[in-house]
Amino acid sequence: MKVSLRLLAPILLAGAVAVRGTGRPDTSDVTAYRPVLERDDTLRVRLAGHRTRAARAARAVGAVVPGYLSARGLPPVHGRFTITDSGLVFRSAAGVSARFPLVGPVRHAGGRRWRASAVSLAYIDDTGDRLTYVFRVDAGVFETEAPGPLLDLASHPMWLDSLPPTDWVRDQPMVRPGDSTALWATARAITRGAYADTLYALFGAPRSQVGLIGWRGRKAGRLGEYIGRRDSLALDPGRMMGIAQLRHTLAHELGHRWQFRAPGQLATLWRGVDAMRDPKRYGYGTPMEHQAEAIAFAVDFLQTTTITSDPDTALTLLDHYELLVPGTRTMVRYLALQSIYRRHALREVLTTSITR
Repeated sequence: MKVSLRLLAPILLAGAVAVRGTGRPDTSDVTAYRPVLERDDTLRVRLAGHRTRAARAARAVGAVVPGYLSARGLPPVHGRFTITDSGLVFRSAAGVSARFPLVGPVRHAGGRRWRASAVSLAYIDDTGDRLTYVFRVDAGVFETEAPGPLLDLASHPMWLDSLPPTDWVRDQPMVRPGDSTALWATARAITRGAYADTLYALFGAPRSQVGLIGWRGRKAGRLGEYIGRRDSLALDPGRMMGIAQLRHTLAHELGHRWQFRAPGQLATLWRGVDAMRDPKRYGYGTPMEHQAEAIAFAVDFLQTTTITSDPDTALTLLDHYELLVPGTRTMVRYLALQSIYRRHALREVLTTSITR
């Protein structure tokens, strides 16, 4: 599994990108206008320009944009961004907050001074009833149907460059990479307990005990690895930003185990699934990794909505999972049929009717 996307703490400890794995079912390594200005009216135009920029900034600062944030490749979390002069503040529906920069620090290169945008428009999805705008926000993406001032921010308006210098916030790994005792303890702990038991009920348990990623895997940027010929699993908690990333990695790698053991079944389930839209999301252009990501997204959705009392809201959430990782809905419907989810709140609607 290769490092891709940024973890929100701590939901995002529960539920950031992308987690990467390695493998193939048939091998042992399953794994952005400028107006024309009149020369004799420079001062008037300059003053008007300042007023325009100030007005645009005033409209943007304080604006609230609802949507879904996928940090570090993890499944999307419902919430809203509030634009402030010091950054973007995301507050999840569960009440957990995280802050992202509006613009990067001042850089000097090639004799010019510039600042990198922290918000950019990745693509617009038009497959549903409404357009969905997908923005890159630091090490993640944010989906919304009402982008408002985010579109202006994505064009890097001049007023952004007048903001105080900022720097990118670097998250710390959940375990110090050099602490071998903590690395082993963390890797072993995630393979025990109710969450792991659910995964084992779905995909089976590897014969070998969990190990740590070796130097070759680390050099390749993997967070996890499933080795089919040995039926073994290795993890690297020293480069993960929290428990959500660790859980996602485990589900992704055990998804590779399913691929290795039942390639025909998965090939049948996968028929008609669209390709990923986002070239920066892990799994893009790599069907086996795309499939493992859809499996991990499906597990996360089913675990997140186990006791939901609002099926419509849950199914809307599933739409957003599917937008980022096509095939998630297919995997959700199949996994919901398994006995481990026989009491799931959405089992009937997912398995006995055509949703969306």
